[in-house]
Amino acid sequence: MPADQHHRSKRVRYDLVLVPKDAAGQAKSVRFTPWQIYLSVSGVVLFLVGSVLAILIYTPVGPMLPIENPELENRYGKQLLSLNQRMESMMEQLVELRDYNVMLRKALGENVVVTDSGVAALGSARPAQSGRVQAEQLPERVGVQTPEQVRSFSQPSFVRAVVVEKQTVVFPVIIPTEGYITRGFIPDQRHYGIDVAGKTGTIVNAAADGHVIFAGWTSDDGNKVILTHTGGFLTVYKHNQSLMTSVNAFARRGEPIAQLGNTGQTSAGPHLHFEVWKDGTPVDPAQYILNFNF
Repeated sequence: MPADQHHRSKRVRYDLVLVPKDAAGQAKSVRFTPWQIYLSVSGVVLFLVGSVLAILIYTPVGPMLPIENPELENRYGKQLLSLNQRMESMMEQLVELRDYNVMLRKALGENVVVTDSGVAALGSARPAQSGRVQAEQLPERVGVQTPEQVRSFSQPSFVRAVVVEKQTVVFPVIIPTEGYITRGFIPDQRHYGIDVAGKTGTIVNAAADGHVIFAGWTSDDGNKVILTHTGGFLTVYKHNQSLMTSVNAFARRGEPIAQLGNTGQTSAGPHLHFEVWKDGTPVDPAQYILNFNF
């Protein structure tokens, strides 16, 4: 066999014949070599693979597919954990703010209760049972006193420690001003503090170290100051002639914060109405003052 015939026999070609349905049309043929077919198929495969990868990487479709990726799972898992921790912290702060808001609104004279949904709503808030027990005992030692019973506080009383079971000191306070105790703590009559009658303009002092959270006017209480203290305590000073402090100020025990007066619709004469609140409940100030007796 001649050499050129042998060489041509090894060159394989494929013919693609296109036959039209119309008999009048002319058939066409395209000739391919195996190498051309290989390149064409490879190009199509690479195009499809590249398209799929582009969709997975650069479009939102990728994360929706159930494809395991430890690196992505680790990264997004940490982000979700951090977000969850921040949400829990925000919820705790929200609850604290709600409780503080309720406590402050009660101290301002509103009847506030917390519903099951956690929302502060207007209602009838009754004092704690301990307050009612104290009220039953009060007529024997406080209230409107005879001249022989009334004790003059020419100097603010020093502090009396409230002793609990473990003999620890809890929030001692001083009498805020000079004067005469004319009425005691009677929660059943909605009188949630003690009244100290005195001369108009007498200095009213902070009963304990605390921050001023309210210093302003209300129609019932006139010029009023509210201090917040550690341990969930508030002290309230009502019916002042004028104020000597402002909101956000820090007052030391014994520091002047107001002047005794007769302001507000519920005042019947120059006096200081002094209240102590614990965790949103009014308590008898006499429990926290040194040698409070008559």
